[in-house]
Amino acid sequence: MTAITDFENALAIVQANPSSSDFFGPAPDDNVEAAEQMLGIRMPPSYSRFLATLGVGSFDDAEFYGIVANKIPGSSVPSMIWRTLEDRKLAGYPKTHVTIMSSGYGPIFCLDGSVVNSEDEYPVVEWTPATGAANPGERLADSFGAFFLDEVSKRTSAQI
Repeated sequence: MTAITDFENALAIVQANPSSSDFFGPAPDDNVEAAEQMLGIRMPPSYSRFLATLGVGSFDDAEFYGIVANKIPGSSVPSMIWRTLEDRKLAGYPKTHVTIMSSGYGPIFCLDGSVVNSEDEYPVVEWTPATGAANPGERLADSFGAFFLDEVSKRTSAQI
């Protein structure tokens, strides 16, 4: 399955469960471009699709960071830009990482732009501030699409 297919399957679950969904999007293309410039990193295709479709928001108790339309860089979560810039103030947070979610227990869930697969996707990793830049983080998924599908799937009994 491709990262975009995973994202589309997750989107179907989100759309089938409106009472569990609270998204604010889409993010305009120029906002995504501004985010890439501010962070110095290109967004991978499945995360770009998330931004262009849902923007930012939550599904059940999972809050996905993204872009609130025309609020660049934002001033708090769930702004992915603001959160990533704040995380970069932490000693050792790699400039190749983009924060996409809080774990709720310390580590940061992020895209690791230092690793690019054949679909131009970045893996999602769990990065712990105490480990510094030398540790790229534990891999959670091969792409944002796979991560998003896993997160929404485990929060619902909806079937595709």
